[in-house]
Amino acid sequence: MAIKAAVSWEYKNDFFAISIRESEQHPGNYVFSSGLSLPKFNPIIYGRTGICSNAAFKGLQQLRADVSYFALQRGIVTRNIHPPASKTRHSHGWYEEDALLIENASPEFIEELLTFSSRNLVQTILTASHPDIAMPAGYLDPKAMQRFLDSLGVPNYREAAPPPIAKPQAAA
Repeated sequence: MAIKAAVSWEYKNDFFAISIRESEQHPGNYVFSSGLSLPKFNPIIYGRTGICSNAAFKGLQQLRADVSYFALQRGIVTRNIHPPASKTRHSHGWYEEDALLIENASPEFIEELLTFSSRNLVQTILTASHPDIAMPAGYLDPKAMQRFLDSLGVPNYREAAPPPIAKPQAAA
């Protein structure tokens, strides 16, 4: 009996991970998984968006919709898979979205999707938290992306953030 190894692609650094692997349950289809570390993004986004609105978390959620739309534009169908499909245990503060099944896609499309996803996730987060910062042009490998994101962090981000919005106090 011959055992066929599943094909997989991964884009991973300390800030986020995106993996696309061949589905074991649905041959010819792929499973898209994504997750990120909120503690790693905090020095970049802290205090930059409203209360209960975390740009990194929202970016991760938006990525699923953007991946589905990216695929749909190319005639490829995506479907939800519950729960997250990651087989990697991550540290505290690491969040993952439910996985997507990508049906009948070519390996060339999967490579294009991985590049799109890494840029899209970071651009979405920056648009929400730093609209004045543009992504560098071209493809950034995971290490280059990590250097770029590290360069945006504020070492004393909690102290540097604007004060929270306070309710007006009644005049005494």
